[in-house]
Amino acid sequence: MEARAASTEVGQYVDPGAYRSIWELGWPVMVNMGAHTLFSLVDLYWIGALGTNAIAAVSLCGNIMFSMFGLTIIVQSGALAMISRRVGAGSLEGADGAEGISAQAVHLSILLGIVVATLGVLTAQPIMAIFDASAEVTELGTAYLWPMMAGFAPMFPGMALGAIFTATGDTRTPMYVGVASNLLNGVLDPFLIFGWSGLPALGVGGAAYASLICQVLGTLALWRLYRDRDMGFPHPHLLRWYGADAWGRLMRIGVPRGLAALTRPLSTLFLLKVIATFGPAGVAAFGITVRSLSPTWLYQGALITAVSTLTGQSLGRKDLDGIRRLVASSTRMSVLTSIAIALPYWIWARDIVGIFEKNTLEVLVLGETFIRLLLLTNLSTAFALIWSAVMNGAGDTRPPMVLAIASNWLIKLPLAYALAIPLGAGVEGIWWAMAASILFENAGLWLWYRRDRWMHAEV
Repeated sequence: MEARAASTEVGQYVDPGAYRSIWELGWPVMVNMGAHTLFSLVDLYWIGALGTNAIAAVSLCGNIMFSMFGLTIIVQSGALAMISRRVGAGSLEGADGAEGISAQAVHLSILLGIVVATLGVLTAQPIMAIFDASAEVTELGTAYLWPMMAGFAPMFPGMALGAIFTATGDTRTPMYVGVASNLLNGVLDPFLIFGWSGLPALGVGGAAYASLICQVLGTLALWRLYRDRDMGFPHPHLLRWYGADAWGRLMRIGVPRGLAALTRPLSTLFLLKVIATFGPAGVAAFGITVRSLSPTWLYQGALITAVSTLTGQSLGRKDLDGIRRLVASSTRMSVLTSIAIALPYWIWARDIVGIFEKNTLEVLVLGETFIRLLLLTNLSTAFALIWSAVMNGAGDTRPPMVLAIASNWLIKLPLAYALAIPLGAGVEGIWWAMAASILFENAGLWLWYRRDRWMHAEV
């Protein structure tokens, strides 16, 4: 892999603004995310055979898990920023070199994973009780949530290990492991859910235990590959104790990134309460729109990872001109991809909604409006995700966090309530409030990016 070799061999330079450099890092991320998205549909297919209550229970748990997933970004984002900077600078050895930061990131991730998993298992039942669902849904949800919460223990170090590979320019190894894990998960599901081949029939809990098993195996695979592959580090020993001096810096970079990721799904849970007051049509239109637009997340995630990695490496080399070229090239890719994806969605917006619900006119109308509003705001996001990725790669994660909190809690929720209820705009008012909050956040990212303070972030 050319991009990886350029990152790990001191003195060899690859232009971060070259489209090939961005593509080499980005496409494996897109494939990995696509495999996970496909698995979630397969998972839902098998669980669907257990009935409506099982689907409802897993859907509630999915919202919980998606909200908590932001916590796993804490070490991952800190490790990516710090290690890529050192790889770019050629600082590989020692406690403050790439190999030392890698070990410290994994040690911290193991500790955080155990803490989060333990708290999650202990609070699974009280969390399910918050939803005031039926007794059966609550019981099924708790059975599913226990092993899913336990999965945070291997997930945290797995995310840290993936960040180490990515920081060196290798996004293919995490892709291979991620795709293999998701395929195995899909195979294990029916065996543990229905008790095939004499195994115990665990119901919805079986799907969660399959995920836990695959999460453990995936993390172990990444650990073994780290040991066996040439990472460019002189002494790649993750179990070696390098101290904990980097823990504070990892948390300082990662916690704002995690909070930014956490605030969106949490605020959306409150937003859904407002939407639900207008009946099921609005909730259905919201869910259909979010699911149908999920392909846009694939290219966005790929570009964010590529730009963050190349930014960190370029800052390590003090190559600011390279970052400018990177921003220009990646922005072109982002905008053109957004337009290409948006055109069919815009033309066939109502038909796309109709794939999921074609019998209720209100759902069709609300879904069509929501899709087109998000497509318009997505054009500004095509620019903003690059600015945000540069700041994250530089380790300047506080401004994106502040903007995410302000846009979601101070703009989106109050404006949605005001437009929907006092001003009488209903569900469509909520759509406009969401669009306004996205535009506010993107404008703030542009203003902060232009100040160039991210160039001087210490990691």
